[in-house]
Amino acid sequence: MRTKQRILWTGLLLALCAGSAAGKASISRIDYKGWKGCWELSNSLVKLVVVPQIGGRIMEYSVGGENVLWQNRAELGVVEPSDLGKKWHNYGGYKAWNAPQQRWRAPDYDNYYDYAPAEVETIHTGHGDKEEEMVGIRVVTSPISHLGFQFERYIYLSERTSRVRIVERMRNVSDRGIEWSIWDVTQVNAPCWIAFPLHITDDYPEGWRRLLGSEYPDPRQVTAVGNVGILKYAGAIDKIGNGSPDGWMVYIKDRVAYVKQWSVRTVDAVYPDGGCNLEIFTADKAMGGYVEMEVLGPIVKLKPGETTQLVEDWFLSRLNGSAADRDDVIERLKLLQRRGLLPRSVRL
Repeated sequence: MRTKQRILWTGLLLALCAGSAAGKASISRIDYKGWKGCWELSNSLVKLVVVPQIGGRIMEYSVGGENVLWQNRAELGVVEPSDLGKKWHNYGGYKAWNAPQQRWRAPDYDNYYDYAPAEVETIHTGHGDKEEEMVGIRVVTSPISHLGFQFERYIYLSERTSRVRIVERMRNVSDRGIEWSIWDVTQVNAPCWIAFPLHITDDYPEGWRRLLGSEYPDPRQVTAVGNVGILKYAGAIDKIGNGSPDGWMVYIKDRVAYVKQWSVRTVDAVYPDGGCNLEIFTADKAMGGYVEMEVLGPIVKLKPGETTQLVEDWFLSRLNGSAADRDDVIERLKLLQRRGLLPRSVRL
């Protein structure tokens, strides 16, 4: 069973992502911050780095040397295969987990296996829309045998814009049925602003809801503007989410915006955490001081050999200045909308 998905996409994105049109994209092998045999996808606008030694994570997505992905400095270059299944290494970057988290087993929690080595190969045929050519790699993670799955991660970079397409595929590699959701966990640098679509329903009277218990005081990081929620990182532990049918989030820090777009929510499907397909986690300084932009697919039953997938498009866009307050954020979101990076349905 493969979930039916589609991407929100407009042709305007091709020329307005990070600057003027660029030349050819390239793929190269590099050593990166202490890790060996990494893969770099780059064009004249942006760079993306994948580290096979720690599970095929994306550890850099940058424009002009500004990496939007958080990196744990204490873990740079660390490879500890003897820790697999015993402890979690919070490296940072982008990775995929299985959801719902409430079904993870103890004491060897499911994320204790997310840094097993991955295999990577070049995709020579590329992938893209008729208007755009892309280069790409295929990442295959080590199977997690007791959970019954492995991830296949297809990562494509545009030849001439900042666009990255990620096809995250979960495959049942066991001899039994399994039931999981794909959970994208993208850790970004803070302090920052995060904008996301509100979804006002009986379950989300404010357009979102908190996902942590009362033991964590509410830092009130989110305000509503039109049909958009704007989160200002307050340095506190918190998690919010909603079940928005619109698939987008925006990160703003300094003079760079990072836009995520993903597959439209599947109708009548069951999603984790009471119906969430969009979640934002904020970590305090003791945890590393970062934010997680999380996307969740529907919970899917997979027979042996079957797959489900989650498709995302990423973009980087330079801004005309940093955002000091909410009004500045609104102006920058309007700029992104004029550039075609936000849906016309966004009201600010």
